[in-house]
This record gives sequence, C-alpha cells and structure tokens, in this order.
Amino acid sequence: MPAAQESSTPATVEDERLIQALALAHRGDWQAWSTFAGLQAQARQDGQPALAAQALAGLMITGQHFRRFEGFESGLEALEACCAADLQLEPTQELLVLNAYLLGLLLCRPLDPGIEPCALRLQALIEQGLDINLTLAAARTLIYYFEPRNLRDPALRVQAVVGARMAEPEATPYRRARWLHMWRICAHYGRQPHLAAKALEQMFAIARQHQLREVEFLAVLVEAQNALPHGDVPAARAAIARAESLVDANQLGELLLLELERTRLAFMRREVASALHHAARARYLCDEVRMPTAMRWPYAVNEAFAQLLGEDYEAGRATLQALSGSTPAGYAQEVDAMLQGIDAYLAVRDARPDAAQRIAALWAGLRQRRSYDFFDHLPEFCARLCVLALERGIEVDFVRSLIDKCQLAAPEQAPASWPWPLRIQALGGFAVWRHGELLAADGKAQRKPLALLQALVALEAFNEERAVEVAHLVDLLWPDLEATAPKAAFEMTLSRLRKWLGVDQALRLSNGRLSLNARLVWCDVDAFGQLAMALQASLRPHADTSALPAQLQQLAQLYRGPLLGAAVPEPWLRQARERHALRWSRLVRDAGAHLETLQQWGQALSLYEAGLELDLSSEALHLALIRCLLTLGRAGDAQRALQRAEVVLGLSLVERVGLASPSLPVRPVSAR
Repeated sequence: MPAAQESSTPATVEDERLIQALALAHRGDWQAWSTFAGLQAQARQDGQPALAAQALAGLMITGQHFRRFEGFESGLEALEACCAADLQLEPTQELLVLNAYLLGLLLCRPLDPGIEPCALRLQALIEQGLDINLTLAAARTLIYYFEPRNLRDPALRVQAVVGARMAEPEATPYRRARWLHMWRICAHYGRQPHLAAKALEQMFAIARQHQLREVEFLAVLVEAQNALPHGDVPAARAAIARAESLVDANQLGELLLLELERTRLAFMRREVASALHHAARARYLCDEVRMPTAMRWPYAVNEAFAQLLGEDYEAGRATLQALSGSTPAGYAQEVDAMLQGIDAYLAVRDARPDAAQRIAALWAGLRQRRSYDFFDHLPEFCARLCVLALERGIEVDFVRSLIDKCQLAAPEQAPASWPWPLRIQALGGFAVWRHGELLAADGKAQRKPLALLQALVALEAFNEERAVEVAHLVDLLWPDLEATAPKAAFEMTLSRLRKWLGVDQALRLSNGRLSLNARLVWCDVDAFGQLAMALQASLRPHADTSALPAQLQQLAQLYRGPLLGAAVPEPWLRQARERHALRWSRLVRDAGAHLETLQQWGQALSLYEAGLELDLSSEALHLALIRCLLTLGRAGDAQRALQRAEVVLGLSLVERVGLASPSLPVRPVSAR
C-alpha cells in the first residue's frame, strides 16, 4: 500500500476506540464485530478515511473468524479504494488493512492478479516485529493463501517467524490458538502429521487453560476430522457429540461447521438421507451467513459427495461443475480431479470406448501432482476408482501407494492386486503374508492359533455376515476340554493369533461371533468362491461370455489344490475340503462343456487336463476328457485315459464312454 502525503486527519492505532475494538477481537469476543462496524460508520461520517479503513479491516477479519460475511464484497471494494488512495499508514496500520484486503481478495476474487503482490507485501510486514496479535492474524491469512497453492517453503518461513514470537506476553490466548488451528491445517495437508498433532494438542491446552469455548469447539471438530478418513466411526461420533455440547447456537458459523462434520459422518455410516439432509442444511447456512462463492467449495463438495453416496452420479457431477472458475488454483485442481473421477466411473458403467483412456488420464494426473487427498471423505468411491485402475494395470504403483497412505479399505470383489494388509493362501497349502512378507509359523505355540485361523477359512467366515459362533469354534478345536476351560483357551488362542497376524482389526469379534475382516484380509478361498459364482453366471444360457477366458485363467491361478493342501484333515476340515474340490470339478466340467458346444476342443481338453491334475478323483472330469479325446480322433490317448480312470476310480467305464473294449476301434462321440 503506497504511503502518501499527510492527511488532514491522520489516524493511528493509538485511537482509543480502535484500541478497544482490537482488544475485543484479540480476545475472540463477538462484540468486536459490532464495535468495528460502529467505529467505521462514525469515522466515515467524521471524515477520517484511515481510521475507517482500519475499522473496516477489523470488521472483515473478525467476520471471517466468526463466519459472518455480510458486506464483504462492498468492504473489499472500499479497501481497494483505500489501497489506491493517498492514505498515510504506519506499518502496524498497514499490516491490519492489508491483511483484510488480502483476505477479501482470496474469498471473493480468488483468481485476482493482485493477490500475489499483496501476499508478498504482507509477508514482509509480518517479519518486521510489529504488533504480535495483528501479526498472528495476518499469518493465518498468509497460510490461507499458501496452502491451496502448495507453497510449502513460504508457509514454513511464516511458521518460523510466528513460532519465535508465540511466547510474547502480549500475544493473547485466542490469537495464538487461532493461528495454531490454521497451522495445523497446513501441516496436515503438508503430510507432517507430527506437527499437526502437536498444534492440536496446543490448541486444547490453550482452550482449557483459558476457558475458550470456541477454540475447544474447533479443536474437537478436528478430532472428528481425524477419525473419519480412517473409518473410526465411534471416535467421530463421540467428537461430534462433544462439539454439539460446545456449539453456540447463536453463531451460525459454528452451526455451519458442525453440519459439515455431520455430513461427513453420514458418509462413513453410508446414511444417504442423513448426508443429503446435513449437506442441504450446510448450503442453507452458507446463504444465511452470506458466504462468498469462493469459500463455498468445501460445502459444495460435501453435497456432491452426498449425491455420489446415493449413486446419483450425474447430480454430483453437476454440483462440482458449478464450482468451475470460482475456486483457488490448488483447490480447482482437486475439483477437476473429482470431475475426472466421476467421468471415468460413468464411462466404465456405460461401457464407453474411452473408459480406459479416461482412467489412465485421471491417475496420471494424480501421480504427477502426488495427490493423496482424492475423495478423502468418500473413501469407498475412491476405492472403486482404485479398483478400475488396478484391474487394467494403470499406474499400479501409485494407486497402491495411495491405498496404503490413505488406509483405504478394500471394496467388495477387489482384485488380488489390491495391497491387502493380510493375504491368506489356503488352496493347495497354507501360508499368510503381512504387507507382502511371509509370516513364519514355526513352533508348537503357533499350532492352535493357526488352527483357529484355518477353521475360520474352512468355515468361510470372511466377513461379519458369515461370522462363526465362538461356541462352535470351541467345540471344533477343544472337544475334550472341561466346560470351564474352553473359554479361557479360546481367548488365549485368539490373543496369540491377533499378535501373530499383527494387523489391527483383522479379526472381528462381535456378539459372540468371530470372523475375518474382509476389508483387510484377502483369502484365495473367498476369491475362488466369488469367481465361481461369476463364472457360473457367464455359463448360463444367453449370458455374456466375453469375460469367460479371463475367468478361466483366474480360476486356474486360484485353485492350486485341496483346501490346506496335504494337511491331515481334521473332522471339521474334511467336509470343507470335499466341498471345494467338488466345486472345482463342476466348474471345470461345465466350462469345458461350454467350450465343446463352441467346438473349441483343444481348449476344452486343456481345461479337463488341468482339472484332473488337481483332482484325479473326479469321475465327471475323466469322462469329459475321454469324450473330448474321442471327438478329436485321438484313439490311443483315449484308451490310455480310460485305463488310468478305471485304475484311479476302481470302476469300469468302458460302456460309459462308447468303447466296447480296449481292443476295439474307437468311434468319435458327439458333444453333449
């Protein structure tokens, strides 16, 4: 702001009325807003433009803190005129006015070219050791400027300047706490969780020591924000309940923040109606507080997420599209990425030819920007987009790193390429991998924990809906213990199993029922069962068989042999092993028969041979193999296959396959 010739009525921060208003603002007293408003009107009437500009600046900064924005647009225009006028302001006065001017530009004109020079001048001012409380307020605005533009180094410089002055006795608890609130946001998005956690801890300490209700309310909302992305619904609900007890119902801005977190909680609980309700309430409150358009994007994004949760993808896209041109550059990139994600999903849903191209463009952009906050409050939709990329081999390394960093839970029918924390192979043997490393299972101490895990797999307790009664597990694993001993034995074994697996919540125990957590644990038995259902659907009359070749390939990769391999079958294992072996042979038989109807004899033959390699006891597969060889005119091979089948099965199959005796000529058999 240019210095000018002396005004006839110079104003300084020493003006008693301004000092009183600033004191109220530095304490976080809402009365500061009306005091500033009255002072501005009086100063304009008295012909004191410099004092009016400072009062207007205090009014706008206080309004932003309390989310009250009426007159913000006209206030920005007035400050713009002040910046162009010949007002003579001391550095401290300039710090106050320029802070409000930059704030107005960021909130009302986020693409204005005057933002950058204004920010540079404000940064220079906060390094001059001026009034600490005005410096803290200005530092908040600078972080608001730096964060969406990913300007980490200047933000760290501001933190260094402010951090060195936080202990000054003139710094009020309110100003220190509000600075910490903004710095926590910067540290969080800068992926410095230890700094973010420290800032939150300091906020709570200040709030409780000085009984700052508003600051504690903001800190509690941060706890809810921290819990939601990780799916910790109980912690988020507790935090929101605490915030509800702290909120001032007369402060519409606080009610607005509360509705934002209520909407996000509804996302995590998959409560579509509740999410839409709270998102609509937030939009109404945005109107009530006269929030500038550029500030509304988080609330619009939440409303779009609620629409996506309800699978109204077109409405969600329209809500996000309405933000175009009204958000800062960094946030605009996030919104554009969300639009790309929705478009890619719709392209796959509608089987459009450019689907793969859209998915590739989406993930290439996210990788280039190293963006890990993609749909962070709608993790299930983000996980679906991850699956679309993994299934097509697109940006696999980055997608897997995003899944790990964001701790995304696997959606239903996630592919084997999903980076599961735990992977269990139980077909053809037994092995467990934790984050890609094979777990050692040596020693007698692991025998019962492994048996418990194997029992869960054999009983197909892969999610809470299929959980097994603890009493049933006890009967299977400890049939000979006295009535009082099995419970203690089970609890000890479960504890050892949890420790051995080393992944929190991998096992779910609820209402006396135990299961694996399908979001954290992949098991080939479960994948085999899901694939079997999909393959059977492909084999139905008039079904789409385009996926059949890939399904058959996956089938051969998954079924490596009998359940638990060569392990001596316990009574509870034998039935499960036979069930999976029968499912395998039936799938091979039915898929082979389908190939025969298409006269794809070579593929059918290969499939039957692969099936018999893993299950020689299947009479149906022996017969199908012999029939296929006969049709191909391979008489000698058919005779040898017949002899092997009769030896293995102990049955005479000559008449069943159309051979009078091994010495007679072979005649081809038509496909069934």
